[in-house]
Amino acid sequence: MNTFARAAGAVVLLGAGLAGCSTVGPGVPPASFGGGTSLAPEDATDAPMTYACRDGKRFVAAYALSGEHAVVSAGGRSYRLPHVPSASGARFAGGGVDLFTKGVEATLDGAAGAPYRACRTG
Repeated sequence: MNTFARAAGAVVLLGAGLAGCSTVGPGVPPASFGGGTSLAPEDATDAPMTYACRDGKRFVAAYALSGEHAVVSAGGRSYRLPHVPSASGARFAGGGVDLFTKGVEATLDGAAGAPYRACRTG
């Protein structure tokens, strides 16, 4: 076997050995460039959305890119609410505070200044 063939074989074996190595832990998706997997930190949120309500009240909500929680600011206080099951729309609730959204509409209960009814963003 010539030197070139041996070197090529070594590169193939080395590549195969490294393919089994990973710095990504179990359950963590690999980084993607344009494939939909976010490289943002786990607690990163999308741009805050301001909701204006029928009675003139307002609140702000920023939704985690992971979908697991929302950060709500209302009545001078902030709340980090985990996502909870909902029959339709999205619901985030914890500690007596409950945010329900569907499309551009939202209601917020239990927060400072609540209730917030007939609220819309956009």
